[in-house]
Amino acid sequence: FGSVTSNMYLWVNGRYVGYSEDSKLEAEFDLTPYLKPGQKNLIAFQVFRWCDGTYLEDQDFFRYSGVGRDCYLYARNKKRIQDIRVTPDLDVAYQNGSLAVNLDLKGSGKVDLELIDAQGKQVATATANKSGLVTMNVENPKKWSAETPYLYTLRASMQGSNEVIPVKVGFRKIELKGDQILVNGKAVLFKGADRHEMDPDGGYVVSPERMLQDIQIMKQFNLNASTYLPLPG
Repeated sequence: FGSVTSNMYLWVNGRYVGYSEDSKLEAEFDLTPYLKPGQKNLIAFQVFRWCDGTYLEDQDFFRYSGVGRDCYLYARNKKRIQDIRVTPDLDVAYQNGSLAVNLDLKGSGKVDLELIDAQGKQVATATANKSGLVTMNVENPKKWSAETPYLYTLRASMQGSNEVIPVKVGFRKIELKGDQILVNGKAVLFKGADRHEMDPDGGYVVSPERMLQDIQIMKQFNLNASTYLPLPG
């Protein structure tokens, strides 16, 4: 569940599965023990407008309730990449880059990592045989900034599985020196706005077209930062 306001209870085939409350964070449930293979399965959830967490999210915006983002039902292999965290960085000269890839694997297996540039060219590879940290070095990558938001794609796949996990990567270095924030060694003046996840027609359901329109308006007025509300509790 991408976003449910303000809380929800979930059942599968009449059996209670779980509960969640946090309007702007995903809620994920393992349905495996509750499913009946080869049969029709009934998924039911109940949404309430108010809960005790509502007071933590009591900010200045219209108070609606319901399902605001997409919901997904998917199956994964027993041997899989359970979680992946990618942290890009630049060296002290802001020239060469590195990727710190933290992997959490379910079951044993070999993981292939492949970094692809925006033109689809392979620029770096690595392999991992267990959970933990893998470091990938990239010579003179194109740098990310608000003015030139160049992105690479890291593809992670476990051998023997048809699942490929793509992660967008931008090489940048953010530092605090004195009273200035530096991005790739250059001082940045933040000019931002407060943006609520709100649509005049759809309420909490914001279409991709409306999201793109918001970004275009922010770029039109030379904004380079934004706070998204309501913040996760």
